[in-house]
Amino acid sequence: MKKFLLILLLFVAFTGSYAQQTLIYTHSDRLFEQGKELFDQQKYTASYRSFEEFLNSTDKIRAGQRHEAEYYLVANAFELRQQHTFSLIQHFLTSNPYTPFIDKLYAMLGILLYEEDQFENALSYFNKVNEKRLNRGEKLNFQFCKAYTLLKTGSYHEALVLFKDLKGEKFQRQEDARYYYAYTEYALQNYSAALPEFLGLEDSEVYKEKVAFYLFQIYYFLGIRNEMNERYEFITTHYPNHPDNAEIYRIKGEVAYAEGQYEDAINYLKRYESLSPQMLRNDLYMLGIAHIRLNRHYSSIPYFQRVTTEPDAMTENAYLHLGNAYIRANDKENARLAFEAALRTNFDKQVREEALLNYALTTYETTSAFGESISALEQFLEEFPNSKDADKVKNYLAMEYMATKNYEVAYQSIQKVARPNEKILEAKQYILYQLGTEAFARQDFNKAVDYFTLSIQNLPVGIYAPESYYWRSESFYRLGMHENSIDDLNAFFRLPDAKRSNNYVPAHYGMGYAYFSRKNFRLAKEYFERYTTLERNKKSDIFADALNRIGDCYFYDRDFRNAELIYTRSANLSPNTGDYALFQSGYVAGLQKKYSTKISRLNDLVKNYPKSEFADDALYEIGRAYIMLGNDAEALNAYRRLLSLLPNSNMARSAAYEIGMIYQNQEKYPEAIKAYKAVIADYPGSVEAFTALQSLEGIYIEMNDVPAYLAYVNSLDMKSSRISVSHEDSISYIAAEKQYMNSSYRQAITGFRTYLNNYCPGGKYCTAAQFYIADSYYRLEDYEHALSEYQQLTMIQGNQYMEEALTRSAEITYDQKRYGAALEYFEELIQAAQSSERKNTARLGVLRSSYQLKDYQKIISVVSDIVSDSKSGPEVLNEARYYRAKAYIATKELDLALEDLKWLATDTRTAIGAESKYLTAQVYFMEWKLDESEKEILDFAKKNTPFQYWLARSFVLLSDIYQSKQQDFQAKQYLLSLQRNYKVDDDIQEMITTRLDAISRREKSKVIN
Repeated sequence: MKKFLLILLLFVAFTGSYAQQTLIYTHSDRLFEQGKELFDQQKYTASYRSFEEFLNSTDKIRAGQRHEAEYYLVANAFELRQQHTFSLIQHFLTSNPYTPFIDKLYAMLGILLYEEDQFENALSYFNKVNEKRLNRGEKLNFQFCKAYTLLKTGSYHEALVLFKDLKGEKFQRQEDARYYYAYTEYALQNYSAALPEFLGLEDSEVYKEKVAFYLFQIYYFLGIRNEMNERYEFITTHYPNHPDNAEIYRIKGEVAYAEGQYEDAINYLKRYESLSPQMLRNDLYMLGIAHIRLNRHYSSIPYFQRVTTEPDAMTENAYLHLGNAYIRANDKENARLAFEAALRTNFDKQVREEALLNYALTTYETTSAFGESISALEQFLEEFPNSKDADKVKNYLAMEYMATKNYEVAYQSIQKVARPNEKILEAKQYILYQLGTEAFARQDFNKAVDYFTLSIQNLPVGIYAPESYYWRSESFYRLGMHENSIDDLNAFFRLPDAKRSNNYVPAHYGMGYAYFSRKNFRLAKEYFERYTTLERNKKSDIFADALNRIGDCYFYDRDFRNAELIYTRSANLSPNTGDYALFQSGYVAGLQKKYSTKISRLNDLVKNYPKSEFADDALYEIGRAYIMLGNDAEALNAYRRLLSLLPNSNMARSAAYEIGMIYQNQEKYPEAIKAYKAVIADYPGSVEAFTALQSLEGIYIEMNDVPAYLAYVNSLDMKSSRISVSHEDSISYIAAEKQYMNSSYRQAITGFRTYLNNYCPGGKYCTAAQFYIADSYYRLEDYEHALSEYQQLTMIQGNQYMEEALTRSAEITYDQKRYGAALEYFEELIQAAQSSERKNTARLGVLRSSYQLKDYQKIISVVSDIVSDSKSGPEVLNEARYYRAKAYIATKELDLALEDLKWLATDTRTAIGAESKYLTAQVYFMEWKLDESEKEILDFAKKNTPFQYWLARSFVLLSDIYQSKQQDFQAKQYLLSLQRNYKVDDDIQEMITTRLDAISRREKSKVIN
């Protein structure tokens, strides 16, 4: 029974298991087999759904069956080119590294990359495939994709093997294989092998158009001209607008060129040019040569220009032809640039010799901004000493020494001449003389003396000897070496050519000043009088100044009558010197006791020259004249006018004290006391204040009111107010002063500090001691302490050191880049300055500080004051206009800026003049007036400027102008010339490189090498 039951249970179990297994097969297996059938039928979407449903089934699936289903799911995704197929395949391979489908999957990955033109990556997968594990269809498709990938990666021979096999196979891409086999043979330059293959495809609907073009080229390469021409006619008839016609015209042009048919060559190559965004450099060169062969030199220029993208022999020859073409067009400036460019390489010695000779000659005939002409002539003689043109070059070199304006380069060159003849020595003297005048214009007087001395030593009686003596004397004078100046002018007058010199008359004026500075008034007067006799322009400022100096000579000889006559004559000549002449004529009238005349003339001065530096002296002297006439009331009026109009002037202290003296002399003690107390209050620490205190003591004693005096003195908190301590005060001050005079500044500071502590306020020398402490710190270069002490001085009203204290305070704060503080000091100095020179120094300080602070409106306002001041010298006017021009540029008032810049740019021998010339061109460029900007720069290049940086900046700007005009070639040539000839290592080189790189990129985008 038990055995039966066991058999029965086993039967039921087996039956149930069999029934379940049958159910799975009829459901999941049906899906699996259906998916494979659909895949083989290329119904990939349906196949994908079947396998997807199969894998999502809840029934138990065998592992092998699941793996195969997952593969087919990936394969369907590949065939359908679903979006994430590449990642899906990679994930499958990562999860199943030993899958039997690995070769198929690698092929799929390669094909996906191949379709994305990622040929290098595709090839890496293709190389992993064992094609024996692919079926025939997969294998042929794989081989074609791999062959094409090999072709695209440059592996032509390997590609050729595969295409050769494929072109014999019957499959969907057989015709493609035949075409690419032919193309690969063509690419390998196996034209004879490629020819029959392409001929076999002439009737192909897909490839017949391309085949026609390749057959044309193959016949060209094989030299079969009749067949080539037939294909040309066929192509241009059937495909007249085909984009590949450019290549057809190019080849026809090259053939015509080779056969000497230059007109046809030009026509074909120009058609090629019109159709192609890029041209072969060789074809551009042919176009240039073809035009030259037909005597169309100017027409060749744009083609040769485009050739010059690579540093090779073709470029070297192109530049030589360019230069010659420009010569034919009488454009020597561009010829010079082209010949210079040809020298950057050295592939052909004969080409180099011709280019170097022509470069030297065209540079001589055009612009030699950086001394290129001399350098080129020297280079030619160095490289080709035995040339048939060597003698001609030597003659040009001698002439260039005399013609060049780049004297430094000329001087360096001429020093190399071993045996100079007379002409060379004359040229050397001239060059040294010009270098001296350049240094003089820069106010580098020591360097000027050196150059003028060398010029004289080189040829003591040469044609430029008189000028060298004259200008060396002027340099000596400005260096304070007056005896040397006199010696040079005497030498000048002894030279036989002196009277023919343009400086003969001015030399007498200069000699007068030299003797005047030596206080030899007799000889000074003699030379000034000779000058006034010789000078034709009797209304010039210099003539009026000479008369003033003659008057001074009479004055110092105490010949007041003649002095008065001369001053009176001068006063009516020039508004720039009339105030001095009026003052002196009035003053000497007073010395002759002609007080009414004195008063009249000095009143004229104050009326006509209210801002004159002599106005305060005039008012003071008017007061003195009235005193001499016994008219105290008018004297008081004059002094009060002075205090009202010019309270900060040096004479204000004296006038205030004189008021007290007048009242004291009139025994009007209350008024005198009030006046003296005003002096002490308004000008503390001054000598006048100390003297006023002494006078007060006398008045109070006279009034028998000493207690009131003592009470007043005590109210002043003065440590030294009594006459009895005056001697001790003086000794203490003198001891400190002696240390200062001996340059023992630290000891001086200690001594003056002791003086201040013991005797001030109230001491006679308190203000002087404070000044010397400040000045001692300044001389020790302890500027922080110096500034602190100068600031103490600036707070003492009306002191005689106010100008110096403000000047030093402004200078120190400006050097510390504390421009706001410096500006305040300079503005105070304008109000305090007594002389025009100091006032203009202050105004320039305001300009510089305001420029740093970008306060452009203040700059414009201050410059107007400077320009309207007749006492403003040329250096001051130049700097003022320079800052105003920059202010106008900053405020976009460009036309106003141009007015100042043009005024400044007339003399490019100065730093301001050279920069202004550049800025003039820059402003025109900013206004988009490109032609005007270009004109300014080319004019600048003809000037003689020692400030080469601004000339170099101008050439960089010129390149920007040409680039703006889309004339890259012109821009490049100027930049390359500048790179060759501007030797200084500064920011110019970076400017050049940046622009050349940009031009090169644009050029190469249009030309195929």
